[in-house]
Amino acid sequence: MSRRNVRSVDPLSRPRLRVVRGEAPEPTEAPPERSDATDVLAGTLIDAFGDRVLFLFHRRLAGQTGDLPIIAVTAAGVHLVEPRSYPGKKVRASRDGSTFVIGGVRHTRIAEQMQQHAEALQATVSTGPIADATVHTSYCFVDGDLPLRPLEVAGVRVLSVRSTLRRLRAGGSLDERQVEALHRDLSRRLVRS
Repeated sequence: MSRRNVRSVDPLSRPRLRVVRGEAPEPTEAPPERSDATDVLAGTLIDAFGDRVLFLFHRRLAGQTGDLPIIAVTAAGVHLVEPRSYPGKKVRASRDGSTFVIGGVRHTRIAEQMQQHAEALQATVSTGPIADATVHTSYCFVDGDLPLRPLEVAGVRVLSVRSTLRRLRAGGSLDERQVEALHRDLSRRLVRS
């Protein structure tokens, strides 16, 4: 009997690999970047209002996490607008109205986050130059299938872009100097995120 060498292998047990050299794939165009809902809405708002409404974008309170995406200061007060985008998805409220149901999935964190942001902004405004200025909160869906009837989630209105524009155009009791003072105070106290 002959002793098998460790290196010898049965030729049938090893598959034969064949290397095929192909051409390098042609570079394709990068997929278009999906724009952020805040950036889309910000562009629309700036185009619609110019300098008639004073805005702050992507701000937060010092020492806190969480982005306050769009703050608008108008004669009606301070508006906290939370832009959202869910293309092709049905946007509804849960039966008790406490949370979003988007595309059949419950999103509890959205309403919780808005509540925290609204409370923080209200506290900031109440210690500023116009302590009694009203703080309005709303969601603005840039993309998504909103119902035809008015929608509220946890007491906060859910609006389309058109409805958001209408809301920011509404008059109020603050004059131009008060609006500027309020905007200046918020821009100093809310840091960029």
